[in-house]
Amino acid sequence: MGLRHKAVKSILWSGLESGSTSLIAFLSLVVLAKLLEPRDFGVFSVSLAVVETAGIFTNMIFHDALVQQSVVTEKHFDSAFTVSIVLSLIVYALLWIAFPYVALTVQDDRVRDVGRTLGLGLLITGPAGVLAAKQSREFGFRLLAMRTLAGRLGGATLGIVSACLGLGLWALVIQNLAIMVLGAATLFGFTPHQRIRVTTSVRPVCDLLRYSAAATTSLAAGFISKRFFLFFSGVYLGTEVAGFLNLAFRLVDTVWAISATAVSQVLLPTLAQLQHDRLRLTKAYRLSVASASAILYPAFAGLAIVAPELIQVLFGSKWAPASSYVFALSAVTFLQIARFPSAPLLSSIGHVRDVCLINVASLACMSIAIALTRLTPDYVALAVWGGVEFITFTATVLILRLRLGTTMSQQLNDVFVPFFASISMMVVTQIERSFLPVEGSPHLRLLELGVGGALTYIALMLVFGRQFLDTLVGMARVVLVKDGTT
Repeated sequence: MGLRHKAVKSILWSGLESGSTSLIAFLSLVVLAKLLEPRDFGVFSVSLAVVETAGIFTNMIFHDALVQQSVVTEKHFDSAFTVSIVLSLIVYALLWIAFPYVALTVQDDRVRDVGRTLGLGLLITGPAGVLAAKQSREFGFRLLAMRTLAGRLGGATLGIVSACLGLGLWALVIQNLAIMVLGAATLFGFTPHQRIRVTTSVRPVCDLLRYSAAATTSLAAGFISKRFFLFFSGVYLGTEVAGFLNLAFRLVDTVWAISATAVSQVLLPTLAQLQHDRLRLTKAYRLSVASASAILYPAFAGLAIVAPELIQVLFGSKWAPASSYVFALSAVTFLQIARFPSAPLLSSIGHVRDVCLINVASLACMSIAIALTRLTPDYVALAVWGGVEFITFTATVLILRLRLGTTMSQQLNDVFVPFFASISMMVVTQIERSFLPVEGSPHLRLLELGVGGALTYIALMLVFGRQFLDTLVGMARVVLVKDGTT
């Protein structure tokens, strides 16, 4: 099977995995938001931010190294699996000690027990990350999709049932913990031919550490920024505002997971196979940027502009304050779309330290901004989030120019037409809103605004961006050809 064919089909399966699980989580969020209060979501988001930050060092420490390194044997996988088990135990012990102090900082005792319970999931997801890396290396995204879906569906079901039984905040905990445990369990249970063994030899891990240290630091820095933001939002703005922010992030993350995550997951192994052909590598990168912008810009522009109606329809009027947060976060995502393929590109050509440097610098800027502003009031918090993303985008553009000679005008040209069409779509939709009756049905308003925005974007792309549409059509045709074609 040709690399291009394999990559595109992997994107589809990876998109099915990330999209279906995110959709399941989103549907359960709709139900849980109607049954629980914003303050419950705030307590949960603060606790989860700490656990997910710790999870970087258990779930992903060897993932990118096992995928990217040119020579990896079964001994490497067995050794990484063993070390992951030990790390998971150590990290959970540290979380058990730390959460009473976290609860004291947030001034909510529930954080202690919620955090300690959520941390249990790391004991199984850590070792499971090694098996996921093996399947990713072999483009086994179909297996990942089919084997994790059952676990995610089971977790969401348990969460909704728990909420209906009146368990309140603990319904969120049960849902998240069940998703982690059942997802990892199905990954192990349904791939017996790829089981990895515990070993007493950890020497092969040393071959991975040089890459793992930089890759994990990079991933941790990028990942921690959002968790820092949510955690300190709960500290300085209160758990209720943190709940609104959590809902806004989850809405934006759902759209991102359905679309961008699939492309991002497949880019690393795809670009790694092209790392010695700089011309094809650069072409593949620019193709991914163009394709991503044509799909993602209108998605987030639409989410931003219909946020008030969407939140009212899905979650109810008590969540109305979250609509302004959704608008702001969706706008910031425009910068993320333009740069997100750059991390797999730099990693694939051996410049993972550049990615690490960018993410560490962004985390440092985030930390300084939080210390100076204390994220109050809420519009300052959103300005901090957007400002740090702008700094990250600028640094990425400069690094790409340095490493690949890609000029800023080339990078901006790859995304300009979809960006222009999406902004125009937002303007037209807002004008359309002014002509709609205020007392009208939110469902009808949502439908009218959505259709109007979509037609505007499609019309502008047909006039000014046919090359972007041709690229997407070309990728779709790849899926239909026989396995032996390229």
